[in-house]
Amino acid sequence: MISSKSRIWTVREREAWKRPERITVSQWSDRFRHLNPVSSAEPGKWKTSRTPYLQGVMDAFTDPAVEEITIMAASQVGKTEAMLNMLGFVIDQDPGPTLLVLPRSDDAKSVSHNRVRPMIESSQALLKYVPENSDDLTKLEYHFDRMVLYFAGSNSPADLASRPIRYLFLDEVDKYPRFSGREADPIKLAQERQKTFWNRKTVKVSTPTTREGYIFREYEKSDQRR
Repeated sequence: MISSKSRIWTVREREAWKRPERITVSQWSDRFRHLNPVSSAEPGKWKTSRTPYLQGVMDAFTDPAVEEITIMAASQVGKTEAMLNMLGFVIDQDPGPTLLVLPRSDDAKSVSHNRVRPMIESSQALLKYVPENSDDLTKLEYHFDRMVLYFAGSNSPADLASRPIRYLFLDEVDKYPRFSGREADPIKLAQERQKTFWNRKTVKVSTPTTREGYIFREYEKSDQRR
């Protein structure tokens, strides 16, 4: 016997209406994230237990009281991977228009092709949102079935200012130019795109340079957890 519910809704429609699970970013990562053998020293299933210091950072992303996260850390300790875990969580659990900013446009294309796309293709939880038309995944735009992900270089004011976004991920901010030509500061320019979203979230990540550097000044404004 076929239920009336099955007759009315297709499988994809029922999937779209299903409530997201109440899980944290670290729990999601342990279940669904796989590290790329090209960019990881330990490819395979993600284990938060291997980098326990990242758990609190990642789980702050699912705290409704947290709007902005600043991560200041040494190089090669997993801070970008933690940010990618947050991105994967967004795609699967709480979709919304997203912008990932790198220092240069070439960096944005590289991260799109060599890190984000392999992350999506290696996870069944993410791959199911990829449309059948591969043209929807370009180097600087990923159009999923229920959200869009943009990539941009901080040296491209037009890419930073042209689209409304809910989520903003800023990687290696100390390498950004303070001003791009006659435009405003690239970080402020990108954050202006979030104003229409009451539930916006911003993640700023960088290896520190000097005490006058952007990430150090942002860390001093925070609650300075370690």
